Order: sequence, then structure tokens, then C-alpha cells
Amino acid sequence: MTYAEKKYEAPDISAPLAYNAENFLRAAGIGKTKLHEEINAGRLKALKVGRRLIITHDDAKAWLNSLPARHASKKEVA
Repeated sequence: MTYAEKKYEAPDISAPLAYNAENFLRAAGIGKTKLHEEINAGRLKALKVGRRLIITHDDAKAWLNSLPARHASKKEVA
């Protein structure tokens, strides 16, 4: 297949490649203290780019999937 025959495929932009801290906090529904607790405990991977904290989409998903499931108590079911 030649270059001219290849079809252009648009990148998947449905999810960001990475989140800054503010956007991650909003998306995850947690606060700054919890964010730093998770990073310092090694449960959430984060990168520093200059002064900014960056969390990749894959690391955000991995952290979310690692959280324990919450089961409904008998009071909540009734």
C-alpha cells in the first residue's frame, strides 16, 4: 500500500492523554489532600512537568480500578 492509498485515521480524542491536578480532582471527585496521600503512598502515579503535576489517563484508570468495591449494607438495601 502506498502513502497515497492510506486513509487518514483521526486520533481518538474522547479521553485526554493526561490530566493536570485540577482536572483530575474534578474528574475523580477527590480533594487535594487525598490526591497527595494517594501519590505519596505510591497508589497513584504522577509526573512532574515543570511545576505542574500530571496524571496520565492510563494511570488514572489504573488507580480507579484498584480502589476497593463498596458493598451496600443491609440498611441501604432495605
